[in-house]
Amino acid sequence: MNKPITGLLLGLLSFFYEIPTTLSANSLNVEFSGELIRTACQVSSESLNQKIPLYNLNSKFINEHKTSAVTPFSISIEKCSSTDLQKQIKITWESNQLVNVSGHEFVVTQGDSNILLGVIDNDEKPIIWNKPTTVDTVSVVENTQQIGFGVFVRKPATGEAKIGDFSGIVTFKVDYE
Repeated sequence: MNKPITGLLLGLLSFFYEIPTTLSANSLNVEFSGELIRTACQVSSESLNQKIPLYNLNSKFINEHKTSAVTPFSISIEKCSSTDLQKQIKITWESNQLVNVSGHEFVVTQGDSNILLGVIDNDEKPIIWNKPTTVDTVSVVENTQQIGFGVFVRKPATGEAKIGDFSGIVTFKVDYE
């Protein structure tokens, strides 16, 4: 009684063993390979925790003209690989200390001066806050690529700029697509 079951079992096993062998003879192999890298481009250490001094600000001039001259600064991107070339660099400027004046957002400062800070891009357009914005494309491999910005002082929407110290802090993050 065990012989017919054993024979049937051996017959089924040989049948199922034949199918993969037959299919593999008519199939193609696909081989995948790649490389994991530690990160895309990096923000240079000089661009992290920057302190941008704003000197020679005259309160009378700011109150009469509403804004100061623009002080340029930049964010440096470095160590890009050749696979990063032509990727879009997006920067998200972040602050929860914003006030809207005439349709533009400015950073509220701390201190006695009562002034606001405006940040502009390299084309002298106000940056967009708290939203990723394309600012450049990766065009340099390994060495440093500079992305220019500017900051200026603005008198408050109501009242006057006052003599005194001020400070303002914003953060940014960089993404690549």
